[in-house]
Amino acid sequence: MKTVLITGTSAGIGEACVHALADEGWRVFAGVHHEADAPRTDAAGVTTLALDVTSEASIAAAAARIEQETGGRLDALVNNAGIPGAGPVETVPVETFRAVIETNLIGQFAVTQAFLPQLRASGGRIVFVSSLGGRVAFPYASPYHASKFGLEALAESLRAEMVKFDVSVSLVEPASMATEIWAKGQASLDEARERMTTEQRAIYGEALAGFHEQLVSQEDSEDPAKVAVKVVEALSARSPSERYPVGRGARTVTALQGLIPDPIFDRIKQRLLSGGG
Repeated sequence: MKTVLITGTSAGIGEACVHALADEGWRVFAGVHHEADAPRTDAAGVTTLALDVTSEASIAAAAARIEQETGGRLDALVNNAGIPGAGPVETVPVETFRAVIETNLIGQFAVTQAFLPQLRASGGRIVFVSSLGGRVAFPYASPYHASKFGLEALAESLRAEMVKFDVSVSLVEPASMATEIWAKGQASLDEARERMTTEQRAIYGEALAGFHEQLVSQEDSEDPAKVAVKVVEALSARSPSERYPVGRGARTVTALQGLIPDPIFDRIKQRLLSGGG
């Protein structure tokens, strides 16, 4: 039985990946920030373990446990854990930006680093759950986009390093999926709006109100199980792809970015997120 570690499995994409891979016969180690947040599943072969991707001690403990239970051969790692961060660059606290980078980028790096010896031993596979937001950056979400752009670079560099070890590295890049991240994004944006000065509200208020409505509308977007299908494909294909865009608009938006001049594309993004036509 092949073994896989998935981070951030309490809900959404991570939980969908647990179900999909367990159904495919994998032994799944489901990492959660707190064990009380275990994914909702009664599938056989699923082991929940506490894994805080921002804690070196937590990562080391998880690596030691999995090494003991697998004999030091992990077949796959799915880096999924992540948090949102929203607001104009002018108003986002540095600590908020730092927390998003710490979780979404440094956390993925630290987990991957800790498990590389086990993955090299098996000639395994690594999947980073990135985002359409790792290819195209929209206004008022700079912490999130910066973390995902960085994740794309991390994966690309690692992929070249791992060629000689027969370890594949893939990126799955979802567009809008119906997950809890949108509600968390709204909360992050609300906090940013509360902190703004009177002058900042006058400058950004209308645009952020439109952005908030866009975040609300994304709660009814696509099923995260679609992302899990791509993760399974990346872990089972004979020759896995470097990138797996998934969801409505994922391929179109990235293609348009290469065709439309940046100043014009920036205006389009501003109008879209401000509720304009």
